[in-house]
Amino acid sequence: MIRSRLAREKANNILSMYKISEAPIDVEFIATQLGFEVHPFDFPNEISAAIKIIDSLKVIAFNSKHPKTRQRFSIAHELGHYLSGHEDFDEEKRAFVDPSKKYLSPQFKQEEEADEFAAELLMPESLLTLDVFENHLDLSELAEKYEVSEQAMTIQLVNLKLPFNHKND
Repeated sequence: MIRSRLAREKANNILSMYKISEAPIDVEFIATQLGFEVHPFDFPNEISAAIKIIDSLKVIAFNSKHPKTRQRFSIAHELGHYLSGHEDFDEEKRAFVDPSKKYLSPQFKQEEEADEFAAELLMPESLLTLDVFENHLDLSELAEKYEVSEQAMTIQLVNLKLPFNHKND
């Protein structure tokens, strides 16, 4: 179920602004175009990424120990927070660190919105529709092409109500 059309529209506007029309989406390019430095960091496993903004310095740090697919999604997710104006920052109002998702948390809606943005940024509906109906790619091929996990791809395909097949062995 698509929860935030606005988040998806923002993602598509970014893709259009930078004339990105094929997968895999270069999320680090987008982040740098938006003024961010992007760096790996040795976070504990439960932290995927964080944003730090100090004056004109904007940094996204991602967990260097996570798989590349998760790192890409985490960077896109943090961009979703930034572009959506989420303000769950520290006491100095300059850093955002994702807490564990808790359904009763007031930040849960923001987490869902950032996930929607990240999903659409990395797996745009327009490109997926083409790959599903015209190129007949299965789930594994789609995940590989878009450089996302099969879990993230499955969620996106279900949310978009696009049919998909598992690879026939």
